[in-house]
Amino acid sequence: MAIEAEKVIPHSVENIVEAYATEAFHTHLAAQVGSELKSFEVTRSDDGSVVISSVQAMGADKLPDLARKVVKGTVTVNITDTWGAPDAGGSRRSDTVVNVANAPVKGVASQNLHARSSTETLATVRGDVDIKIPLLGKKLKAQAEPHMAKFVELQAKEVSKFIESQR
Repeated sequence: MAIEAEKVIPHSVENIVEAYATEAFHTHLAAQVGSELKSFEVTRSDDGSVVISSVQAMGADKLPDLARKVVKGTVTVNITDTWGAPDAGGSRRSDTVVNVANAPVKGVASQNLHARSSTETLATVRGDVDIKIPLLGKKLKAQAEPHMAKFVELQAKEVSKFIESQR
């Protein structure tokens, strides 16, 4: 896997997933990374699983150096997080797919929220970026992966802040 990150979040798995399932959190997170939340939808199932779909738009100036040379204007990113139902211990897993509109770029990741206690969760994220652009794909991937790893870290930090602000 090209992207691997772990972070302890001082909140319960359910509080984290509930925060992820709010438009307010996604708007907050988009502002932190310099993008704009264009659409947001949550679908809940009786078994506790949740699908979160969002579309964000950002200026090409937020992209890695090499990508800025190729892409101009606004970039639209479609994100789908599919959270499974909690297991017997309260832990949950999400499969995420990120597609960049009008570009041969796709990211896939899995996030596991391991319930350590009612007030502590270990978040682990593993993922990969696939860029199908002849000659530049591998270079773009090498530049994109550190940005995605920073985003994972930021998301964990910001969800904690968001939960605390809602109390």
